[in-house]
Amino acid sequence: MKLNVIVIDDSSVQLALSSKLIEKNNHLNLVGTFKNPFLGLSAVNSSDVDLVLLDVEMPEIDGFSLQKLFKDSVEVIVNSTRPSFEIEAYSNGAIDFMAKPLSGSRLELAVARVLELKSLLAFEKPISTVAS
Repeated sequence: MKLNVIVIDDSSVQLALSSKLIEKNNHLNLVGTFKNPFLGLSAVNSSDVDLVLLDVEMPEIDGFSLQKLFKDSVEVIVNSTRPSFEIEAYSNGAIDFMAKPLSGSRLELAVARVLELKSLLAFEKPISTVAS
């Protein structure tokens, strides 16, 4: 299974690093990168996106506020230079938190978590009742 990914970060350096790491991961397909969080939001909600790598501190809007506007089917990995944001990331529904700078091995662990969740949800079947 390949996950479609969007990266939203106001740093060009972080966008470039994230792109390289995503391209090296066989389970990820980079759909787009966005410095402008509102353009990223539009892409997330109008595209077939499974995962967003999301920065927290951006000038226009913070990542936690932006995350609340994403469609429900999208998983979020929050990344930040501030480890103190980790608890808030999980409280807001992120599947993982990664400290910057990102690394390939840490991204692989986070992606494994997303793949496991998607796999479990795909096998989850509604309980049907048999009419007597």
